[in-house]
Amino acid sequence: MTNRCSGARSAVSGVVLLLLGVTSIASAGDVAALAAPLLAARERGALGSVDGRAYAEGRPGGEATPYASVSVILLPRSAAFEAELEAIKTHSRDSPDAYIEAEPKVSTARLAFERTLIDTGAGQLILGGSSDSAGAFRFQRVPEGAWMLLAWRETPHAKRPPGLKRDEAERYKTRPQVFGRTTVTFWSRPVTVRAGEEATVRLHDRNEWMTSVREDRRVPDQGQPATPRTQQGGAPR
Repeated sequence: MTNRCSGARSAVSGVVLLLLGVTSIASAGDVAALAAPLLAARERGALGSVDGRAYAEGRPGGEATPYASVSVILLPRSAAFEAELEAIKTHSRDSPDAYIEAEPKVSTARLAFERTLIDTGAGQLILGGSSDSAGAFRFQRVPEGAWMLLAWRETPHAKRPPGLKRDEAERYKTRPQVFGRTTVTFWSRPVTVRAGEEATVRLHDRNEWMTSVREDRRVPDQGQPATPRTQQGGAPR
């Protein structure tokens, strides 16, 4: 796994957050305080590792199905950041719109927390990567201390927008349509790393933290002809 505080990614994150006017709920002072013992452990070489696996549990006696390409990130554990995520999860049940808005809110909160870490000189404590084809992931040389592991798996579902008559296509040509959706499954786990030891994490379909949906909503390509409504039936998937 690699340190995610690359120059290009940091710059992009910073631009996004500035445009959104987003700030982390965790103050710079709080973040500096929680990062200090981790940075000190890193300096003195008090390092451990985190070994993980992501999978779907099979039936009793059956084999598990690995989850490949699960995004995984280790961050210094922050009570304020965790509370912010829990509030997003709680309110995601308020309405269908809140359910769809939950995923970008989690992403925005995470980027804001990362930005605060970078601004306080602790960007090297942002560690991330993804699971391999066997569902395995591993972080090496992790400073001992309290960490939070946040992971997410995206499952796209394509959808063809309903066909419109020519007059409808002209009338609604600038109206966004849903071309599909992506189910985003999150895991959130506290991890304690001890020097010289390996911490084990298992992410599976029975310990998911939250599930949300991201819609692919955009204006149709005007170069494509309108679909005539000559037959009834569901759109092909």
